Amino acid sequence: MAPRTSSRHAAAKAKEAIAATAEPTNKATAGTKRKAPPHEPPLPKKEKTEDNISKEDIKPEATPEQASITSVGEPPASELEVPTKDEKPSGEHAPGQHSPDQKASTEAGGVRKSEERENVVSSNILEKGFIYFFFRPRVDVEDPHSIGDVARSFFVLRPTPLGAEFDNDQGPVDKGAQCRLMMLPKKKFPTSSKERDMGFVEKAGQSMQALQENFMAGKTYQTVTRGERHTEEARPYAEGVYAITHTPRASHLAYVLTIPSELGALQEDFGLRERGSWLVQSKNPKFPGPPIGQLPQNPEFPETVLKKFGDLRWVPLEPEFLEYPNSQFLMIGEAQNDLGKAASSQGEKLPHEEEPGQELERLEDENEHRISTLSGDATVYQDLGFHAKNYPKLPTTWNT
Repeated sequence: MAPRTSSRHAAAKAKEAIAATAEPTNKATAGTKRKAPPHEPPLPKKEKTEDNISKEDIKPEATPEQASITSVGEPPASELEVPTKDEKPSGEHAPGQHSPDQKASTEAGGVRKSEERENVVSSNILEKGFIYFFFRPRVDVEDPHSIGDVARSFFVLRPTPLGAEFDNDQGPVDKGAQCRLMMLPKKKFPTSSKERDMGFVEKAGQSMQALQENFMAGKTYQTVTRGERHTEEARPYAEGVYAITHTPRASHLAYVLTIPSELGALQEDFGLRERGSWLVQSKNPKFPGPPIGQLPQNPEFPETVLKKFGDLRWVPLEPEFLEYPNSQFLMIGEAQNDLGKAASSQGEKLPHEEEPGQELERLEDENEHRISTLSGDATVYQDLGFHAKNYPKLPTTWNT
């Protein structure tokens, strides 16, 4: 295990890291190799089934022009609700929960958390955790050659406690950890403020193992007109850490990739860089969406959640909204190769707290060290409960 640094020293290092990323850089262009963490010898380590594919196949042949949410128009500023400072997400310990003689570090969902770490996390970080990116090839396409051979892309958010921290002996993510499966019908993530795409929550409150077994696995089925068809297994192509932050009048989803260590054309084609952020908003189910973005049914929001929307069509996204299947959200391109406005609290944090970008940088650095003691890029398979030996190296280029 690498020696632990003091919180003051860690904070100083984090501040230097965020200062270094304050200006956009091009350090994450495709094929760029990130600096590897110091080598350390590995430590000894010891619903639903996806029967209905109607939502995943919504308008599969829609053109980019049809699928673009631009037809709806950007929600006017008057409809963006100024978020109030939220309480810590459920699952966090309440003040005074631990007596003075208890250890400051505890385990939650297979992840170590520290009270000291939680105390310095910026108040405008609503949630942080692991993020995984996947795609599913089109039916009967075994070797996709381009994004045109992709049926859908989606990502998984695996929240952790706000005080979560990783040591080199952290190991793979707990397969029982609760996750959310987020669908992006347009496949490619928006890369500029002119690009905006609607997505929806496919599944919530699912364990890693349940997602792997019931959704990501491929299957063979019979059709009346074409006989036997095969749906390919969903394939991971990136893993990293994320944070949902709020600033006055807006929410942001920021990420820093840890896997693959060397990004390639495949990740770039999906709109990802080494780091980036999107502006994210949630849709009020009381109002109909564009024809291309309508779902068979609305999310079953309780009255307490509906009150947060009021009569606004769009409000800044909150993690609570993502706990309900069919909840729709809008992603607007914001920053690439840096974290943009998501890295700053813009006056929303307390004096003793760090900026959100500092916490995300620190989390990613810890994740790199965690991965270096496991299986490198193949760690993504371990985290997802796959048997890595049954899968090829994580792809960075398309099959040609």
